[in-house]
Amino acid sequence: MDFLKQKASNATVDETHATKMENEVFSCYHFTVTDFNIGDIWPGWYILSCALSAVFAITATVANLLVIVAIRRTPSLHSPSNTLLFGLALADLGVGLLVHPLYFSLIIGKLTRKREVFCEAGITVEVTANALCIISLLTVTAVSLDRYLALRLHLRYKELVTIKRAIISIGIIWLIGAFSGTLWLYAPEMAVKYNVMIIIVLCLLAAAFSYVQIYRAVSRVIHSELTLKSAVGRNEDIREQTANMASFKSHALSTFLVYCLIILCYLPYFCVVFVITLTGPSIPKRFSYDITAVLVFINSSLNPLVYCWRLRDIRNAVRKTVKLLVPFETEREQSTCAQN
Repeated sequence: MDFLKQKASNATVDETHATKMENEVFSCYHFTVTDFNIGDIWPGWYILSCALSAVFAITATVANLLVIVAIRRTPSLHSPSNTLLFGLALADLGVGLLVHPLYFSLIIGKLTRKREVFCEAGITVEVTANALCIISLLTVTAVSLDRYLALRLHLRYKELVTIKRAIISIGIIWLIGAFSGTLWLYAPEMAVKYNVMIIIVLCLLAAAFSYVQIYRAVSRVIHSELTLKSAVGRNEDIREQTANMASFKSHALSTFLVYCLIILCYLPYFCVVFVITLTGPSIPKRFSYDITAVLVFINSSLNPLVYCWRLRDIRNAVRKTVKLLVPFETEREQSTCAQN
């Protein structure tokens, strides 16, 4: 019996020693064997995440590139609000061009057990994903604050909120994003567990405050309009005010839908990071981290679809851009007109 106990004890010591040796052999910056191994997780889940990354890399790149070109070449869309949307599309384009392919390479490195591929892709994807996703989140928050200021400042809005100041705001946001990304290289726990979590919470709270205030203000305006119409009847000033308010509500609702998508895409990731912070890493938790990160990346494909669907001016500009970029469609229209 003592011999068996001694043998079991030696086996446990050998296993611990082997794990320690494996961690020492696995040298990849801040990554450990836990990050690299897939354990008992069914590989099909990782293959599914690769497939999603491949598909949404294309949609994020094409959709955001069309929005960027459309806003850039349409003078009527040159406003502070659309400048912020331009910055959002630029960050989301980076996710499509860089983050999705890098994440694809990271998972392939895991599945094929190629440490060099996993390590190089993992380091790059952590830096770029932290930077670009934080930029996207901060820009969405800036868009919500812009809508709040438009309602709060009224006639002073055009004087105080200009395209130049919107560009400066985008520049500051990109600097914060760059800092968040490079912070992972020096302090990964602080970058992911604290910096990212704090930024997510503050952004969601700031955007929520803005939309609550917008809802209350719009409700008051609608009530006052109804009172005024019943008192003096419908005139030209009331008609113009109603049209302006309808346009504002449409834009505010569009940005609010983008905010709702942010919550749906970022909340699972936030919860996983929170659990890892409290309980420590493990292979199942790393798997959850990877899967919820894909959901964050997918958000970059959904944002342009929402404001192309909701904002008529941007939708029309994108349509015109598509016609310019697809000569076959233009030739077919010309031939149809000639036949008529």
